Amino acid sequence: MPLVIRPRVRKAIRRTTALTGVALFGCTGVALASCPPSPVTTPFAHWGDNNAYFLAPGGSFAGTADQVGWSRSQATLTPADEPFYVNNGSDGQSLTIPAGGSATSPYFCVDDTMRSLRFFAAQTAPGTDLEVRAFVQTGGGVEQVSLADLADGSMPNWAPTAPITADTGSIPSGGSVMVSLQFLAPGWTGSWQVDDIYVDPYRSG
Repeated sequence: MPLVIRPRVRKAIRRTTALTGVALFGCTGVALASCPPSPVTTPFAHWGDNNAYFLAPGGSFAGTADQVGWSRSQATLTPADEPFYVNNGSDGQSLTIPAGGSATSPYFCVDDTMRSLRFFAAQTAPGTDLEVRAFVQTGGGVEQVSLADLADGSMPNWAPTAPITADTGSIPSGGSVMVSLQFLAPGWTGSWQVDDIYVDPYRSG
């Protein structure tokens, strides 16, 4: 089923793109080196997106909790993969986030070539949005940046999200920052499943 995004979600993505640019450009924690190469694939080619992506750390949610490496509050690793198996046909887990829960990735390197991210999601019970945030390491600590808000009811079945754009072009060329992603369901009822989180592009144009 095609992805349906409510107008207010599109507005949220446009609005938070500007916030991301301010956070990344203004931070004092920029390293004077680009990120090391990572393996890339074209996981969204079936949906007309031929850009190259790399998998975020633990973004397939395959393996034990220690192997996945995400910190979780009420969120659980669930024995059910997204149905397209874009990462690996043998994958058998995804992340379930109930209302009031959250999950946070390990930190990873982001440079000015990495303009957006996409992932697969499905709302398994109504009642809550799904928010996506980034934590950016700075010279003075960690800065939180809102990236997107998927509306309650917008994704009743597994589907890829639209690209969530971040203004990483604000990072000086040849520089990089360390970023962690957080997914949370802020409502009182409902739940979401998330799987196969990819970052695009990695020096792909």
